[in-house]
Amino acid sequence: MKKLCVFLYRDWLNAASYKFEFIASLIGIIISSSTFFFIAKLIPAAEVASLKPYGGDYFSFAIIGIAFSGILNIFQNDLAGTIRTAQITGTFEALLVTPTRIPTILIGSSLYSFIFSLVSTILHITVALTIFDMQIGPVNWPAVLVVFILMSLCFLSIGILSASFILVYKKGNPFGWMFGSVSSLLGGVFFPVSVLPAGLKWISRLLPITYSLEGLRKSFLSSIGFKDILPEVTALIIFSVILLPVSFIVFRAALRKAKRDGSLTQY
Repeated sequence: MKKLCVFLYRDWLNAASYKFEFIASLIGIIISSSTFFFIAKLIPAAEVASLKPYGGDYFSFAIIGIAFSGILNIFQNDLAGTIRTAQITGTFEALLVTPTRIPTILIGSSLYSFIFSLVSTILHITVALTIFDMQIGPVNWPAVLVVFILMSLCFLSIGILSASFILVYKKGNPFGWMFGSVSSLLGGVFFPVSVLPAGLKWISRLLPITYSLEGLRKSFLSSIGFKDILPEVTALIIFSVILLPVSFIVFRAALRKAKRDGSLTQY
Protein backbone atom coordinates (compact mmCIF):
# COMPACT_ATOMS: atom_id res chain seq x y z
CA MET A 1 0.00 0.00 0.00
CA LYS A 2 2.86 2.39 0.80
CA LYS A 3 4.37 1.80 -2.65
CA LEU A 4 1.02 2.43 -4.32
CA CYS A 5 0.77 5.74 -2.46
CA VAL A 6 4.23 6.67 -3.75
CA PHE A 7 3.12 5.99 -7.33
CA LEU A 8 -0.01 8.05 -6.72
CA TYR A 9 1.97 10.96 -5.27
CA ARG A 10 4.42 10.86 -8.19
CA ASP A 11 1.66 11.07 -10.78
CA TRP A 12 -0.16 13.74 -8.79
CA LEU A 13 2.93 15.94 -8.79
CA ASN A 14 3.24 15.49 -12.52
CA ALA A 15 -0.43 16.27 -13.15
CA ALA A 16 -0.36 19.27 -10.81
CA SER A 17 2.12 20.97 -13.13
CA TYR A 18 -0.65 21.11 -15.76
CA LYS A 19 -3.23 23.14 -13.87
CA PHE A 20 -5.47 23.77 -16.85
CA GLU A 21 -6.18 20.07 -17.36
CA PHE A 22 -8.99 19.91 -14.80
CA ILE A 23 -10.68 23.02 -16.21
CA ALA A 24 -10.37 21.65 -19.74
CA SER A 25 -11.92 18.36 -18.60
CA LEU A 26 -14.86 20.19 -17.01
CA ILE A 27 -15.42 22.22 -20.18
CA GLY A 28 -15.29 19.01 -22.21
CA ILE A 29 -17.87 17.39 -19.93
CA ILE A 30 -20.27 20.34 -20.32
CA ILE A 31 -19.86 20.35 -24.09
CA SER A 32 -20.37 16.57 -24.30
CA SER A 33 -23.47 16.72 -22.10
CA SER A 34 -24.87 19.62 -24.12
CA THR A 35 -24.39 17.71 -27.36
CA PHE A 36 -26.33 14.67 -26.22
CA PHE A 37 -28.93 16.79 -24.44
CA PHE A 38 -29.92 18.35 -27.77
CA ILE A 39 -29.60 15.07 -29.67
CA ALA A 40 -32.04 13.57 -27.16
CA LYS A 41 -34.56 16.28 -28.14
CA LEU A 42 -34.75 14.61 -31.56
CA ILE A 43 -35.64 11.21 -30.07
CA PRO A 44 -39.23 10.85 -28.78
CA ALA A 45 -38.72 8.91 -25.54
CA ALA A 46 -42.12 7.25 -25.45
CA GLU A 47 -41.83 5.88 -28.99
CA VAL A 48 -38.41 4.16 -28.92
CA ALA A 49 -38.93 0.56 -27.83
CA SER A 50 -35.21 -0.15 -27.41
CA LEU A 51 -34.95 2.56 -24.73
CA LYS A 52 -37.91 1.39 -22.62
CA PRO A 53 -35.82 -1.05 -20.50
CA TYR A 54 -33.73 1.98 -19.46
CA GLY A 55 -36.55 4.37 -18.62
CA GLY A 56 -37.13 5.60 -22.16
CA ASP A 57 -34.88 8.67 -21.94
CA TYR A 58 -32.04 8.73 -24.47
CA PHE A 59 -30.13 11.51 -22.69
CA SER A 60 -29.85 9.49 -19.46
CA PHE A 61 -28.95 6.39 -21.48
CA ALA A 62 -26.17 8.22 -23.34
CA ILE A 63 -24.71 9.97 -20.28
CA ILE A 64 -24.26 6.68 -18.39
CA GLY A 65 -22.53 5.19 -21.44
CA ILE A 66 -20.23 8.15 -22.04
CA ALA A 67 -19.35 8.74 -18.40
CA PHE A 68 -18.36 5.16 -17.59
CA SER A 69 -16.83 4.21 -20.94
CA GLY A 70 -14.30 6.97 -20.29
CA ILE A 71 -12.73 4.72 -17.67
CA LEU A 72 -11.87 2.19 -20.39
CA ASN A 73 -10.23 4.94 -22.46
CA ILE A 74 -8.21 6.11 -19.46
CA PHE A 75 -6.90 2.63 -18.68
CA GLN A 76 -5.96 1.61 -22.21
CA ASN A 77 -4.40 4.95 -23.13
CA ASP A 78 -2.94 6.37 -19.94
CA LEU A 79 -1.32 3.21 -18.61
CA ALA A 80 0.37 2.60 -21.97
CA GLY A 81 1.34 6.27 -22.05
CA THR A 82 2.85 6.08 -18.57
CA ILE A 83 4.98 3.09 -19.55
CA ARG A 84 6.06 4.85 -22.73
CA THR A 85 7.02 8.02 -20.84
CA ALA A 86 9.02 5.98 -18.34
CA GLN A 87 10.88 4.35 -21.24
CA ILE A 88 11.71 7.68 -22.84
CA THR A 89 12.87 9.30 -19.61
CA GLY A 90 14.89 6.24 -18.61
CA THR A 91 13.04 5.67 -15.34
CA PHE A 92 11.37 2.41 -16.30
CA GLU A 93 14.53 0.31 -16.28
CA ALA A 94 15.56 1.87 -12.95
CA LEU A 95 12.16 1.00 -11.53
CA LEU A 96 12.47 -2.62 -12.62
CA VAL A 97 15.69 -3.15 -10.65
CA THR A 98 13.97 -2.12 -7.41
CA PRO A 99 12.31 -4.81 -5.26
CA THR A 100 8.90 -3.81 -6.62
CA ARG A 101 6.70 -6.51 -8.10
CA ILE A 102 5.33 -6.14 -11.62
CA PRO A 103 1.66 -6.09 -10.49
CA THR A 104 2.50 -3.28 -8.05
CA ILE A 105 4.19 -1.28 -10.82
CA LEU A 106 1.24 -1.72 -13.17
CA ILE A 107 -1.47 -1.03 -10.61
CA GLY A 108 0.48 1.87 -9.13
CA SER A 109 1.08 3.39 -12.56
CA SER A 110 -2.65 3.33 -13.31
CA LEU A 111 -3.86 4.47 -9.89
CA TYR A 112 -3.86 8.23 -10.51
CA SER A 113 -5.51 7.82 -13.91
CA PHE A 114 -8.18 5.63 -12.34
CA ILE A 115 -8.95 8.18 -9.63
CA PHE A 116 -8.99 11.00 -12.18
CA SER A 117 -11.38 9.04 -14.41
CA LEU A 118 -13.61 8.26 -11.43
CA VAL A 119 -13.79 11.96 -10.54
CA SER A 120 -14.53 12.77 -14.19
CA THR A 121 -17.33 10.19 -14.23
CA ILE A 122 -18.89 11.65 -11.09
CA LEU A 123 -18.59 15.16 -12.52
CA HIS A 124 -20.17 14.03 -15.79
CA ILE A 125 -23.21 12.62 -14.02
CA THR A 126 -23.40 15.58 -11.62
CA VAL A 127 -23.37 18.09 -14.49
CA ALA A 128 -26.06 16.09 -16.29
CA LEU A 129 -28.21 15.97 -13.15
CA THR A 130 -27.85 19.60 -12.09
CA ILE A 131 -27.66 21.48 -15.39
CA PHE A 132 -29.53 19.26 -17.83
CA ASP A 133 -32.03 17.61 -15.47
CA MET A 134 -30.96 14.06 -16.22
CA GLN A 135 -33.59 11.57 -15.06
CA ILE A 136 -32.59 8.55 -12.98
CA GLY A 137 -34.62 6.14 -10.89
CA PRO A 138 -34.03 5.09 -7.27
CA VAL A 139 -30.41 3.99 -7.65
CA ASN A 140 -29.36 0.52 -6.51
CA TRP A 141 -26.01 1.61 -5.06
CA PRO A 142 -24.77 -1.85 -3.97
CA ALA A 143 -25.34 -3.09 -7.54
CA VAL A 144 -23.55 -0.02 -8.95
CA LEU A 145 -20.57 -0.67 -6.67
CA VAL A 146 -20.28 -4.36 -7.60
CA VAL A 147 -20.53 -3.70 -11.34
CA PHE A 148 -18.10 -0.79 -11.11
CA ILE A 149 -15.44 -2.85 -9.30
CA LEU A 150 -15.70 -5.74 -11.76
CA MET A 151 -15.73 -3.34 -14.71
CA SER A 152 -12.58 -1.64 -13.41
CA LEU A 153 -10.75 -4.96 -13.13
CA CYS A 154 -11.67 -5.83 -16.72
CA PHE A 155 -10.61 -2.41 -18.00
CA LEU A 156 -7.35 -2.57 -16.03
CA SER A 157 -6.59 -5.87 -17.76
CA ILE A 158 -7.16 -4.28 -21.15
CA GLY A 159 -4.90 -1.39 -20.17
CA ILE A 160 -2.12 -3.81 -19.22
CA LEU A 161 -2.46 -5.55 -22.58
CA SER A 162 -2.13 -2.17 -24.30
CA ALA A 163 0.93 -1.37 -22.19
CA SER A 164 2.44 -4.73 -23.22
CA PHE A 165 2.19 -3.77 -26.87
CA ILE A 166 3.81 -0.38 -26.22
CA LEU A 167 6.59 -2.05 -24.24
CA VAL A 168 7.63 -4.11 -27.25
CA TYR A 169 6.74 -1.94 -30.24
CA LYS A 170 7.22 1.51 -28.68
CA LYS A 171 4.93 3.58 -30.92
CA GLY A 172 1.43 2.94 -32.09
CA ASN A 173 -1.11 0.87 -30.23
CA PRO A 174 -3.40 -0.94 -32.68
CA PHE A 175 -4.71 -3.20 -29.91
CA GLY A 176 -5.92 -0.27 -27.81
CA TRP A 177 -7.25 1.65 -30.80
CA MET A 178 -9.06 -1.34 -32.26
CA PHE A 179 -10.51 -2.52 -28.95
CA GLY A 180 -11.61 0.99 -27.98
CA SER A 181 -13.26 1.60 -31.36
CA VAL A 182 -15.09 -1.73 -31.34
CA SER A 183 -16.19 -1.20 -27.74
CA SER A 184 -17.55 2.28 -28.53
CA LEU A 185 -19.40 1.02 -31.59
CA LEU A 186 -20.74 -2.31 -30.37
CA GLY A 187 -20.65 -2.04 -26.56
CA GLY A 188 -23.79 0.03 -26.13
CA VAL A 189 -22.10 3.35 -25.39
CA PHE A 190 -24.26 5.51 -27.67
CA PHE A 191 -27.17 3.23 -28.53
CA PRO A 192 -28.72 0.01 -27.15
CA VAL A 193 -27.09 -3.23 -28.23
CA SER A 194 -30.56 -4.52 -29.07
CA VAL A 195 -30.64 -2.43 -32.27
CA LEU A 196 -27.55 -4.18 -33.69
CA PRO A 197 -27.84 -6.89 -36.38
CA ALA A 198 -27.62 -10.43 -35.07
CA GLY A 199 -24.01 -10.94 -36.16
CA LEU A 200 -22.81 -7.78 -34.44
CA LYS A 201 -24.78 -8.62 -31.30
CA TRP A 202 -22.70 -11.79 -31.05
CA ILE A 203 -19.51 -9.71 -31.16
CA SER A 204 -20.86 -7.31 -28.54
CA ARG A 205 -21.32 -10.23 -26.14
CA LEU A 206 -17.54 -10.74 -26.23
CA LEU A 207 -16.89 -7.23 -24.87
CA PRO A 208 -16.73 -6.48 -21.12
CA ILE A 209 -18.08 -2.98 -21.72
CA THR A 210 -21.39 -4.42 -22.95
CA TYR A 211 -22.13 -6.09 -19.62
CA SER A 212 -20.66 -3.20 -17.63
CA LEU A 213 -22.92 -0.55 -19.16
CA GLU A 214 -25.94 -2.85 -19.13
CA GLY A 215 -25.50 -3.51 -15.41
CA LEU A 216 -24.88 0.16 -14.62
CA ARG A 217 -27.88 1.37 -16.62
CA LYS A 218 -30.15 -1.16 -14.97
CA SER A 219 -28.88 -0.04 -11.56
CA PHE A 220 -29.15 3.70 -12.29
CA LEU A 221 -32.18 3.94 -14.54
CA SER A 222 -34.38 0.88 -14.08
CA SER A 223 -34.68 0.69 -10.27
CA ILE A 224 -34.14 -3.08 -10.21
CA GLY A 225 -32.98 -5.54 -7.58
CA PHE A 226 -29.54 -7.11 -7.41
CA LYS A 227 -30.78 -10.44 -8.75
CA ASP A 228 -31.77 -8.74 -12.00
CA ILE A 229 -28.15 -7.91 -12.83
CA LEU A 230 -26.78 -11.36 -12.00
CA PRO A 231 -26.22 -12.19 -15.71
CA GLU A 232 -24.06 -9.07 -16.09
CA VAL A 233 -22.22 -9.65 -12.83
CA THR A 234 -21.54 -13.28 -13.73
CA ALA A 235 -20.18 -12.29 -17.15
CA LEU A 236 -17.91 -9.63 -15.62
CA ILE A 237 -16.58 -12.09 -13.04
CA ILE A 238 -15.69 -14.51 -15.85
CA PHE A 239 -13.98 -11.74 -17.82
CA SER A 240 -12.02 -10.63 -14.74
CA VAL A 241 -10.90 -14.14 -13.81
CA ILE A 242 -9.64 -14.72 -17.35
CA LEU A 243 -8.33 -11.31 -18.41
CA LEU A 244 -6.45 -10.20 -15.30
CA PRO A 245 -4.05 -13.20 -15.06
CA VAL A 246 -3.65 -13.29 -18.85
CA SER A 247 -2.76 -9.59 -18.96
CA PHE A 248 -0.02 -10.01 -16.33
CA ILE A 249 1.35 -13.06 -18.19
CA VAL A 250 1.41 -11.14 -21.47
CA PHE A 251 3.12 -8.16 -19.85
CA ARG A 252 5.81 -10.38 -18.33
CA ALA A 253 6.35 -11.99 -21.73
CA ALA A 254 6.62 -8.54 -23.35
CA LEU A 255 9.09 -7.48 -20.68
CA ARG A 256 11.24 -10.57 -21.26
CA LYS A 257 11.22 -9.92 -25.01
CA ALA A 258 12.23 -6.27 -24.54
CA LYS A 259 15.09 -7.31 -22.24
CA ARG A 260 16.21 -10.05 -24.61
CA ASP A 261 16.16 -7.67 -27.58
CA GLY A 262 17.90 -4.95 -25.58
CA SER A 263 15.13 -2.51 -26.46
CA LEU A 264 13.78 -1.80 -23.00
CA THR A 265 14.92 1.81 -23.00
CA GLN A 266 14.90 2.46 -26.74
CA TYR A 267 12.51 5.03 -28.14
